[in-house]
Amino acid sequence: MSFSFCNQKKGGNKISSKLESGVPYLLGLADYNTSFSYYNTTPESPDGSKIAYTKFLSSPKNERSEKVPAEIWVCNSDLTAHKKVTGLNDMTVHNGARVQWLDNNSFAYEDDSIRVINLKGKPLIKAVKGRLGHETMQGKILYSAKDEESQLSTIYEYDIQKEQINKLGDVMDFKEVAELYPSDELRQVPEFNILHLQYNSDGKKIAFRLDIGQKKEKYNHLIIMNLDGTDIRYFGPKPMHFSWFDSETIMSHDNQIDDNMPNDKSGRRWDLERNVVETFSGSGNHLGASPNREFYASESWYNQMPVILSAFKRGETEAFWQDTISQDHHTTWELAYHANPSFSRDGKRVYYNNCTAPGKVCGFMVILPEK
Repeated sequence: MSFSFCNQKKGGNKISSKLESGVPYLLGLADYNTSFSYYNTTPESPDGSKIAYTKFLSSPKNERSEKVPAEIWVCNSDLTAHKKVTGLNDMTVHNGARVQWLDNNSFAYEDDSIRVINLKGKPLIKAVKGRLGHETMQGKILYSAKDEESQLSTIYEYDIQKEQINKLGDVMDFKEVAELYPSDELRQVPEFNILHLQYNSDGKKIAFRLDIGQKKEKYNHLIIMNLDGTDIRYFGPKPMHFSWFDSETIMSHDNQIDDNMPNDKSGRRWDLERNVVETFSGSGNHLGASPNREFYASESWYNQMPVILSAFKRGETEAFWQDTISQDHHTTWELAYHANPSFSRDGKRVYYNNCTAPGKVCGFMVILPEK
C-alpha cells in the first residue's frame, strides 16, 4: 500500500519521458486551480490521446455558490502540449465545466449554458440552458432543464450531428413516486427536480436522480427507465454517486439502500429491483470505475479529514493504493472541490482533484501499480 503526500508529487516541467506507476502527477499548471468533470466521467478523448480539464482563473472564498472565471484546456496523454481551447462564462467550481468528449475532435461542456465545440474552439451547436448529464452516447448528450411552456423539470436528448432535440419525459411522468414514498416533507410534483442523467452501457436505458422533498438525502431518489419512456423503475432513495455498472445493474456506495446489507458506504452493485449482486470495494464517496469494472477509486466520506483517495481491486475491501488528497476541510467540502475520480479509457490511470494547500486544488493523474 502506498501513501503519497503533496510534497512527494511530481508534475509540471518535471515530467519525465516515462511516467512511473504509483506516483501522482500534476496534470495542469501549478499556478492555477484545475479540475476534471463529474465523478466517473473520463477526461480522456475516445482514443485516449488527449485529456481535457478546467482551469480556474480565480477561486471562490466562502461558499460553493460563488462563480469564478475559467477556461477549458487540453493536453496530450503524456501530460505535454497544454493548450487553451476556450474561455468560459463565470461558473461554480463544483464538477468543473463537466467536459465530456463526443469524438476525438469535439466535446460538450457547461458554464452558464450547455455548449459543444471542437478543439479549435469553434461552436458546433446553438447553446441551450440546462444541466448536462454524464457521458455521451453515439454523438448524443442528455440534459435536464425547465420546459419553457410547462416550467417542469424535463429530460432532453440532443443529437449533435442532426442538431435535433428530443423530449424524453418530465417530472409529471414520475408522480407515482409520491404514492410509493409518502411524506409530509415532499414537494408538490411540479416542483420535483431531475439531474445526473446517465445512459446505460447499450444506450437503451437511462438513470437519473429525482429530488422529491426537502434537502435531505432520503428524498433524492434513483429513477430508471427505457429511453422511450417505458418501464419506469422506482429504485427508492438513491445510493451515493451512482453509475451504471453495465446495461442492467447499478453501482455506487451503499449509504441508505433497503437491501438487507449494512449502510456502511461499501461499493456495491444492485439489479434494478434493488437486490445486491456483489460488494466490489471498501467504503467511499465519489465512485470511479475502470471500463472493465475490475478496479475502483473513491475517496473519504463527506466531512471526514484527511481526505484519502483509495484504489480497490474488484471484490477486495482493502485498498491496494492510497493518496492523501486534502487536509483542508473548507476547500474540499465547503467550496465543493470534490475528488471526482475517473479512469482512463484503458483502465490503467486514475484522474482526480487534489487539494494541495488551503484554497489550492489541482487535477492529478496516477498510473495504478499492478495488482
